[in-house]
Amino acid sequence: MCGCSCLCTELPIRGQLALDCNGEQTWRLALYPNQMINGHCYISLYLASVRSLRSMSIAVRARPSLSSRYNCISVGEDVYATFRLFVLDQKQQKYFTAEDGAGTLSRFNRVTTEVGFAKFLPRYTFEHPSEGYLLNDCCTFGAEVFVNTSGRTRYGESLSRMHNSILSPPFRYDLVKFSSQFGLEHLCPNLIIFGERKWQLCVYPKGYGQHTNISLSLYLRSADDLYNLPSVYVEFKLRVVDRAFNLHHIERTGKHWFLSSDNTFGWSDFMPLRTLNDPSKGFLRDDILSVVVEMLVKNGS
Repeated sequence: MCGCSCLCTELPIRGQLALDCNGEQTWRLALYPNQMINGHCYISLYLASVRSLRSMSIAVRARPSLSSRYNCISVGEDVYATFRLFVLDQKQQKYFTAEDGAGTLSRFNRVTTEVGFAKFLPRYTFEHPSEGYLLNDCCTFGAEVFVNTSGRTRYGESLSRMHNSILSPPFRYDLVKFSSQFGLEHLCPNLIIFGERKWQLCVYPKGYGQHTNISLSLYLRSADDLYNLPSVYVEFKLRVVDRAFNLHHIERTGKHWFLSSDNTFGWSDFMPLRTLNDPSKGFLRDDILSVVVEMLVKNGS
């Protein structure tokens, strides 16, 4: 969307995504660039059903990586959906993502026509040149929408109750001669093949991003072609094993929608390097780093 500088002085506007289902179900992005909340100005962003057309619309181009996936809903019915809204950091080619309730369903009907985020992004952050959201007076917003049409799931039910879940056995990686790997930017051991999906543990021995040379960074990445396969919701644990005493493991738990535009999730600050390299802690006994991956995979469609 170009010509964004005019947003600061115009009335609230909305952008329409070209997302419909044979003309039956259409979604819009409702963008409010001047929302004052507690004395601060925010970009407010909402997912709106087609019936909530109270203000002017402008065209927003949905990039292929942000195209929505959904089923048709008959006009007049309640629509239950879980969704994510995006804005592109054009400098780093990464997306800032806001997720609606981490998988909780939202209900859209004649009364509730919009659901989203009043404090999606501070306007100062959005406009600041160092952030990359607004370059050459252009920005890119997007949405991914998953609609439930079974009619059995009530408003507020967790996603875990609407889809089958598959619990993986623990997958353990023993990375030998780990100290010799510090010269590498990252390691990606053998693939995990589970639930007809492929996964990969990504290890950054010296850390990643702002935590380089400070922390060990660990990520879980989908190794599937998510442009052609359904997105998938996963709850998972990554654990660095206390090899010496088997007492003080370091563990993080994550929940994430893995999709074409966002196929990796983890922590750049998983654990401090000083803790990892402390011989008294036992994490690198015999110069081996042991990482355990556990996943609860929930079908996304």
